[in-house]
Amino acid sequence: MRSTIERQARWANIAYGVTLFLLALLGAWWTVLIARLVDENHQLSLALSGPTAEVIAEYSRKRLMLIGESVSLTVLAVILAGMVVRFARRERAQVQRLEGVMAASTHELKTPIAGMKALLESLRSGVLPPEKMNPYLDKGLVSAERLEHLVESILAYQAAVARRTKDLEARPLEAWVTAVLDHHLASPGSAPVDCDLGDAGVLPVRAAADPFRVILENLFDNARKYGKDGAVRIRARTEGERVGLLVIDEGVGFAPEDARALFEPYQRGGGAERRHGTGLGLYIARTLAQSLEGDLRAESAGVGKGATFTLWLRRG
Repeated sequence: MRSTIERQARWANIAYGVTLFLLALLGAWWTVLIARLVDENHQLSLALSGPTAEVIAEYSRKRLMLIGESVSLTVLAVILAGMVVRFARRERAQVQRLEGVMAASTHELKTPIAGMKALLESLRSGVLPPEKMNPYLDKGLVSAERLEHLVESILAYQAAVARRTKDLEARPLEAWVTAVLDHHLASPGSAPVDCDLGDAGVLPVRAAADPFRVILENLFDNARKYGKDGAVRIRARTEGERVGLLVIDEGVGFAPEDARALFEPYQRGGGAERRHGTGLGLYIARTLAQSLEGDLRAESAGVGKGATFTLWLRRG
């Protein structure tokens, strides 16, 4: 897939270069043609009226207009070509990222599917006595939850990229958070969550159910991987017309200068080689936050000092 995308990018660059060359050639040819017509008209005027001041001034004015129009049209053509190419590159970049998400997720999908398949085969074979089934069933449920979360993330990301996110609606922040927490805490193996939204909890914020749930679940998953015992604290604060939902962990943290890189595709925190994942969770979460007309930011006092992820949403 990568070689195909690289070939497409190379051919797009070649097409852009050829287009600019043809535009420059056309502009030069048009300029020369009009210049010749102006010169011929000037020579005719000289033959009929002689080198009068009016004839010379008219010739100078036409030459100046010719130069100005030629430069303006050439610049305009180049700008239009650049806008078309920029739009095409942006669309191609979106397609590349979506393909990257799908490619990375395909590998991640195999692990929970393989686990559930092995569990079902064991149950069908009857080798497990009833009293030993519960731990294996719990593992199967964890795998199913993991698979469900990954599929939801992919679908929500695809909808956001395709600009198919549903219209936003205003609800109290506490209502948005409670709906996600109820589902999260009912899931097997869920980490403890300390939620205290304070006065900001009653403020209405604009969001959509599916993207909001995927964002928060991704932040919980990130805290589970890199936080201390996976425990998180949820707080809220206001800033002007925005409300911030803070997800705080006491885990490995990161260097402050690495905050921006965390949201790049396929990036992981420290010790990522020992943790499963696609490296897309935070990237998808921020993309979805922006689709909600908000943003997602990360802060940390340093390595080993925990991290705070703040989801900013507009007040309703």
